[in-house]
Amino acid sequence: MSRPGKGVEHVDSLEGDATTKARLKAVLETIAGELSVEEACARLSVSPARFHELREEALTAALAALSPKPPGRPAAAAPDPELVALRKKNFDLERELEAAHIRTEIAIVMPHVLQPRPAAQKGGPTPKLGGKKDT
Repeated sequence: MSRPGKGVEHVDSLEGDATTKARLKAVLETIAGELSVEEACARLSVSPARFHELREEALTAALAALSPKPPGRPAAAAPDPELVALRKKNFDLERELEAAHIRTEIAIVMPHVLQPRPAAQKGGPTPKLGGKKDT
């Protein structure tokens, strides 16, 4: 045998302020036929027109919340093309800076590698890096 349902008492276990819970209970009780619209209006201190608006809002929100959703995680939004371009430019500039630092370190540690040989300055054949002459 199953437990008896709580009815509108389910609202008490939801998060929200007391006024909002009272409104939801009144809406549900009028739908279930346990409370007349006039009694609900008196309980909530609202006009019948305002109560009908509240009921319409509650039912619309409930319908939207219960509508089927596509399965799985929502697709990620497409990245901003400007942001993608800036990230690529930043990446390229970081690589250029790193290469410049490496060239500077080489120039400090091994200055002879980056300076031309005296033969190249006199109009002779330009030597290859590594110090070997062409034969």
